[in-house]
Amino acid sequence: MASQRAANTARPVRRTRTMVFMINSTLAPPILLAHTLVAKMSMTILFRAKLTLKATPDAECAKVLSSTFYKRWHATQLNEAEYSPLFIAGLLFLSSKGIAAPICSTLACVGQIWYFWTRGLVGNSKEGGVDPPPYIPGALARYAACGMLCYELFKMAL
Repeated sequence: MASQRAANTARPVRRTRTMVFMINSTLAPPILLAHTLVAKMSMTILFRAKLTLKATPDAECAKVLSSTFYKRWHATQLNEAEYSPLFIAGLLFLSSKGIAAPICSTLACVGQIWYFWTRGLVGNSKEGGVDPPPYIPGALARYAACGMLCYELFKMAL
């Protein structure tokens, strides 16, 4: 009885401030999926709806398709579509195995969101944006997350 009481009064795990803001492998996939949905919807709302309407003249369609903003947004959305499946599938797998991978999950979410919005809205100097491009930290976060995801998967395999 005394040992049971001692177990119940054990010190709780101390959480640091950084742990509070971390995203785990269970929460990251729905965040990434929601962001992918927003990216897809933005492409439809900003461009596809107008381009597919019969009432839109061909000259207007050509103007939209040749615009810097369309090209930048389209490339950004395609890039986002390349990374999302990797992160969602990998993090769902880790979650199913009970592996939280908080740094990997947080970097994947922050990197995807940071990269998409800064690349799509600002871009780089060749796309009418700024130099250095503000999306570089997001890209680096995604690379790090992808590497950490590989590491976690290799740890399970070995």
